[in-house]
Amino acid sequence: MNCDKNKEIIQLYSDGELDKNKEAILFSHLSECEGCRLFFRTLNTVSTGIQKEEFPHELETRIFDSISSKELKKGSMLVRNIFVRAVSFAAALFLLAASIFLYMQTNDYKTEMTNMDRQIQTQAQTIELLYNTLPPTVVHANYENEVIVRAKM
Repeated sequence: MNCDKNKEIIQLYSDGELDKNKEAILFSHLSECEGCRLFFRTLNTVSTGIQKEEFPHELETRIFDSISSKELKKGSMLVRNIFVRAVSFAAALFLLAASIFLYMQTNDYKTEMTNMDRQIQTQAQTIELLYNTLPPTVVHANYENEVIVRAKM
């Protein structure tokens, strides 16, 4: 038989969960295998040592008290986590609303800028048309007090 499987059977025997018909197979294997015999002795020593050990009566109370205090801490942490999540969610909603509002404002400004650009282009075209439709102007100067300078040489 496989020694790993027999070690599982030895553990079942140590726990008192092994069937009576498999005990004979186990002991026959123990008579042949030194490694399994050593494992059986070690496990038997450990289990008898645990059975002889006396535990204080207040140990169970201390264990249950520590468990309940840890559960209370978990409960307060749960409330704190819920609060942190709620605040984070509210902040995220506020930032989302603010970003949508700012986007709409910039969109309005963009629309106003395109309208102004069109208006400026229309005004520029109108000025160009007016400038080209005016007749050319000729300026003739009349000198009323004409100064003539002649050199004597």
